[in-house]
Amino acid sequence: MTRPLLVNGHLWGVTSRHPLTTDLIEWYANHARPLPWRSAPNPYSTWLSEVILQQTRVDQGTAYWERFMVAFPTVTDLANATTDEVMALWKGLGYYSRARNLHNAARHIVTELDGVFPANAEEWRRLPGVGAYTAAAISSICYGEPVPVVDGNVQRVMSRLYDIEDPVDRKAGREAVEVACRAHLDAESPGDSNQAWMELGALICSPRAPQCQRCPIAHGCLARERGTAANRPVKQPKKAAVEVEVQFTIPTRKGQDGKVQWWVERRPEIGIWSQLEAFPCTISPLSPVAQGLFAAGEHGGELRFGPVPHVLTHRKMTAWFTCAEMRQDAGMSEPESPGRWVDVEGGVANWPRLIDKVLPELRTWIVKI
Repeated sequence: MTRPLLVNGHLWGVTSRHPLTTDLIEWYANHARPLPWRSAPNPYSTWLSEVILQQTRVDQGTAYWERFMVAFPTVTDLANATTDEVMALWKGLGYYSRARNLHNAARHIVTELDGVFPANAEEWRRLPGVGAYTAAAISSICYGEPVPVVDGNVQRVMSRLYDIEDPVDRKAGREAVEVACRAHLDAESPGDSNQAWMELGALICSPRAPQCQRCPIAHGCLARERGTAANRPVKQPKKAAVEVEVQFTIPTRKGQDGKVQWWVERRPEIGIWSQLEAFPCTISPLSPVAQGLFAAGEHGGELRFGPVPHVLTHRKMTAWFTCAEMRQDAGMSEPESPGRWVDVEGGVANWPRLIDKVLPELRTWIVKI
């Protein structure tokens, strides 16, 4: 039975498998990357791969997936891990709320669901950190549930295929992409179908310089026909990154063994660097002082290290580090915030990337003063 599909004024006749989808799945069978979680897909390994690959390139994410599978080969192993163990393995991937949600979801599966994974996309979405995309990917790949996956790659492919003029991050454009995805889903092989569309976006229909001459469905692409591929997808203008100043205070002391130690505290569950460990800090709008290029040394009567620039998705940071020696003979008390003393040399903590990248210099600086 044929049903009409109207996307951006273009009418398609859609059968159980759209002819373009057939062409694409044939291409996927011959060109799909041999990613480790594809060889024998199961809910745990697939879920882990989808969480890691959010905001992460495949070449970088694969190594993290392999390390996680070695350290926590089952969902029970992940659930029984400590927060520090999970965060230490995640270090360097950024967007640390992904790791926290992954860990919390694993604990929920083990304690509340008796270790049994959700049976469909709707149930997967009830877990922490699992949205529509991740739920659809797991359920279609592992269970054969006919639900379309819409990630950034698929969004780009469909917006070009149908030359969608509406911004895909607004309601009209988002709905147009979803309609196209449903129409091109192969109900008999939804996992391969979804992965084929994602793979096309990753390997061929790239954001810049799409390789239309190698595309298996170029003959049906409206944007290619109209010369608008470079302008698709349309998105709303991004907000400028906020410039902020981070003032780290490093309490230090000499331990009973004479080694220099610094005080670290766990960051709150909500907010930047959640569940990682860092020095006490304040974050505020960038001040005129931080805009100067001061080297480590005396400034304003304080011994400071910086500036250290660091860029996150929505923030441009300038960090400064101030040493605060905790001397009991000077009547100074221990830091009031919950935390622990860690040896400067050889001590281990789950640092955010901002600190981790200057850790060798910080250690040398602290030991010298």
